[in-house]
Amino acid sequence: MLRYPWKVSLHGGHSGQFCEHAEGSLRATLDAAAAAGFAAYGVSEHAPRSEARFLYGSERSKGYTVARLEREFEAYAAESARLQREFRGRLAILRGFESECVPTASYAEEMQALRRRHAFDYLVGSVHHVGEISIDETPELYRKAAAACGGLEPMLERYYGQVRDMIEALRPEVVAHLDLPRLHAHGAVGLPTPRVRRAAAGTLAAARQAGCILDLNTAAWRKGLAEPYPAPWLARLAAEAGVPFCFGDDSHRPADVGAGLERARRYLLSLDIQSVTTLEPADRGVRRREIPLKPESTAA
Repeated sequence: MLRYPWKVSLHGGHSGQFCEHAEGSLRATLDAAAAAGFAAYGVSEHAPRSEARFLYGSERSKGYTVARLEREFEAYAAESARLQREFRGRLAILRGFESECVPTASYAEEMQALRRRHAFDYLVGSVHHVGEISIDETPELYRKAAAACGGLEPMLERYYGQVRDMIEALRPEVVAHLDLPRLHAHGAVGLPTPRVRRAAAGTLAAARQAGCILDLNTAAWRKGLAEPYPAPWLARLAAEAGVPFCFGDDSHRPADVGAGLERARRYLLSLDIQSVTTLEPADRGVRRREIPLKPESTAA
């Protein structure tokens, strides 16, 4: 019997086997999830970026190419399908991937083609670039993106607009780390301006319309932020808009599996959010399930 039915992560499972900036194998990650008593675990490796100009600096320094990213993603699709079968009865594994939204003109077609080709169970919709400049790679690139937009406030407006566009183009089951720009903002977006709040509200309306779930992403704590993604003001706005939450440990190594989930449960309850919405395997694809966050547990 599962002790903690809310213990599901729908964003994570990045491994050094298929991701340059992760560690460990996918099997080791899933072994960790099974040992931690997860009800289900979603793996969502990054989609390959299809142009060399979008390679990360760390990838370039190691000689990565677009062709290598594509080969590794194909290998991930095959291995995740194999492990899903192997772990059946021990751990319910959901196969997904995390979108890239560059190049702007062609990403929607590319992401949809990946999903169809590999029959993934679900999609995690993420935006990591503003104006095709990476915003979570380095502080220098973050400042470059803000300067290109004319400042932090217009950059945030544009970011939320791009997330809205991604939702409308891809209709992902899960929307990841909704306020990702906080990573390099040094607290500057702790109190959103009216313009930023309006942009975020428009994004949440699109998420509600598309039936998306927001991940309560614990990686922000691992990266030194005081609050997870999304911050309280944005989580409350999402709840008011009727957009549900799931958990995402955004794991990039086996030790990250489940990190911060009990703290995240308490965080949602402190905002009077009483349940999470998860995905679970069904005869055809996946189905949604709402799970209460009470009674209190002592899960680590």
